[in-house]
Amino acid sequence: MRKKFKFSQVVTPLGTPPLKGEEMGKLAVYEPGEILVEDGRILEIGDKTSPAPYTEEYFGTIAIPALVDAHNHLPFGGERLREFQMKLEGHSYMEIARAGGGIRATVKATREASFDELLQVSLQRAFWIIKNGTASTEAKSGYGLNLQDEIKQLRVARALGEVLPLDVVPVFLGGHDVPPGEDKEDYLQKLINEIMPRVAQEGLSDYFDAFCEEGVYSPDEVERMFRAAKEMGFKLRLHTDEFSHTGAIPMAVDMGAVSVDHILYASAEDIKKIAGSDTVAVLMPTVSFFLRLDRYAPAREIIDGGGAVALGTDFNPGSSPALSMFFPLWLAVFKMKMSMEEALAAATLNAAHVLGLGHRVGSLEPGKKADFLVLDLKDYRQIFYYFSEPRLVAVYKEGKRVISLPRQWEGM
Repeated sequence: MRKKFKFSQVVTPLGTPPLKGEEMGKLAVYEPGEILVEDGRILEIGDKTSPAPYTEEYFGTIAIPALVDAHNHLPFGGERLREFQMKLEGHSYMEIARAGGGIRATVKATREASFDELLQVSLQRAFWIIKNGTASTEAKSGYGLNLQDEIKQLRVARALGEVLPLDVVPVFLGGHDVPPGEDKEDYLQKLINEIMPRVAQEGLSDYFDAFCEEGVYSPDEVERMFRAAKEMGFKLRLHTDEFSHTGAIPMAVDMGAVSVDHILYASAEDIKKIAGSDTVAVLMPTVSFFLRLDRYAPAREIIDGGGAVALGTDFNPGSSPALSMFFPLWLAVFKMKMSMEEALAAATLNAAHVLGLGHRVGSLEPGKKADFLVLDLKDYRQIFYYFSEPRLVAVYKEGKRVISLPRQWEGM
C-alpha cells in the first residue's frame, strides 16, 4: 500500500556512511516535507512527492530518522542498585570492580537467569527503547563468559528482533572480562578454541568485541583474540581507553576494526589515526555523566580531523543504565562540543553504519526502510533547545506507527 506523510519539516542526513568530518554537519531540510512510502520502504522524499491514495498529515511537527543505538548491552540479568549508591558515595567504577562488583556481579545474575527469564526482562527494556525513539540497536553478550551463557544472550538478542518492531544486531562480546574464578590464559584458550567457533558456526553474530583496559585485557591479548576472530569471519569492535590510555587504538584501526568505543583517554596520535581511517569512534557521553567523570570523549577533535563519530547509550547495569538515545544526543552537543547536525548524523546514519545497517536505515532516502520519528516541534534545532523532553508524538517502523503519544492535554 502506498501512503504519503506530510510534515512542517523533514530533516535527515544524506550520503554514504560513515559520514566524516564536515560531511557530518550537513543535513537535508525540507519545509514543508513529505515522505512517500510503499510496503514499508521510502519511495520519495522532498517538499512535494507523487500522489498517494492515503495521507497522514502531521502539520506543526517535524520528522527525523528513527534513532539508532550503536552500543548497547541489552540482554543481561539483574540490576546493580547497591553499586549505584556506592558510586554516589564516591567509589570509582574500578574500585567497585576490585571489590567483587561490576561486570562479575552481572555475570552471576545472567548465568542464573533462564532463557525465558532473560528474554522477558530484555523485552521490557526493548519496549522502553522503542518508546524513546530507537528503531535499531545492537545487543551485546559479554555477561555469560562461557559457552552456554554467551550463546544464551545472543539467542535472546536474536529473538528480540524477531518479535518486536526493532532491528536488533547481536554482538558477541566474548572478551568482556575474565570469568570469576578462572585463569585468564585458560579462558582465552577456551574463548578462541571453543566459544568463538561455536558462535561463528551457529551464525549468532557477525561481530566480535573485546574490552581493553587496565586490569582486564591488554592490547596484546586483544590482538590475539582479534586475529582468531578475523580468521573466523567476524568483524571487529573494541571497548578501549574508557578509564586509562591503553595504546590499543592503533592496533584496532590497523586490523580494520569497524569501531573503537569509549576512547575518553585517546591520545593526539590516536585521534589522528582514527580520523585517517574508516574506523568509527562510537562515543557514549552517558557513561561520563553517570559515573560523574570530568572527562568526555574527544568528539570535536575527531570530527575536525576528518573522522567519523557515532553515538550510543552504552545501556548496561553498571555504568550507563540509559534507555533513551535522546540523552546521548543532548550530551553530545552540551558536553562533547558537537554541532546539532553532527549529533543527529551520529545518532542515525553513522550509528547504522557501525551495525551494518547503513544501507537500510539511519536516513530518510528512497529505498530505505520508512523508520522515522514524529516530534511535536517546528524546527529540528528545538530537539536540543528543549533538551529535557523530546516531545515525541509517534514512532514509525517500516511505515507503520508502533508508538503513538498525545500531542495535547486531554483535560481531567
